[in-house]
Amino acid sequence: MKFAALLLVAASPVWAQFSIEEMLKPCVYTNETGETFAYRMSAPQFPEAGKAYPLILFLHGSGECGTDNRQQLKCGIPALMASLLKQPERVIVLAPQCQNANWWVRRVTFDSNYALAREPSGSMDVALELCRNMVATGLADSNRLYVTGLSLGGYGTWDAIQRGPDSLRFAAAIPICGNGDIRRVSLIKKMPVWVFHGQVDKNVPVACSRRMVEALKQAGSHAVRYTEFADGAHDVWDRAYSDPEVIAWLLSQTLVSKRPWWRFW
Repeated sequence: MKFAALLLVAASPVWAQFSIEEMLKPCVYTNETGETFAYRMSAPQFPEAGKAYPLILFLHGSGECGTDNRQQLKCGIPALMASLLKQPERVIVLAPQCQNANWWVRRVTFDSNYALAREPSGSMDVALELCRNMVATGLADSNRLYVTGLSLGGYGTWDAIQRGPDSLRFAAAIPICGNGDIRRVSLIKKMPVWVFHGQVDKNVPVACSRRMVEALKQAGSHAVRYTEFADGAHDVWDRAYSDPEVIAWLLSQTLVSKRPWWRFW
């Protein structure tokens, strides 16, 4: 597989004067069969020789699906980028866009019977491949890969981290107003996960996040954190990403060993 375009952007405070579209440059990924996949990326323009950088995979919500490679920049990621500009180190951000007929997950339900599909969706598969390629180039640190997403992207975040040894090794995750598979929480019980949801969310019931957090605790997790906004509706992502503690927490997480994290339990 190959990158059809690779545009790098400096992630430093000077970029605060630019728009979100200027900070996250449009790129296109082409797989071995010739299919293309649109995404946005911010990365160090002049990376230090031999240095690998932390990488955040951002998964947008259902309202941002499409093919224009712009809609995914509307919600959540402006607040995320603003917080990253305040961090002392540079970070790679990947923001792919999925199409309406090819979501991050194969189906969406709100009840406790939600189950992870046997295989990832086409969009999820490519999003994970983008991360692997960034590691392969030496630009991304394989021990500091992170994933976060909102709404549909919250589902995608749980999906990405619950696939165990057949998926990518993430050091930490921030799912916002999503849902996951409570039967597979044992796979991530030692992974740092900070969950966010609004108590009065009318799009994705708050019970979805509550179930996942409780299931993780029952499985023995001491690494899960949960923030529920009592007055929050569906769009709590800006409140989560704007909190400097949240982004600092995320970037402080790292895999403790080069052995796969699923072998530790």
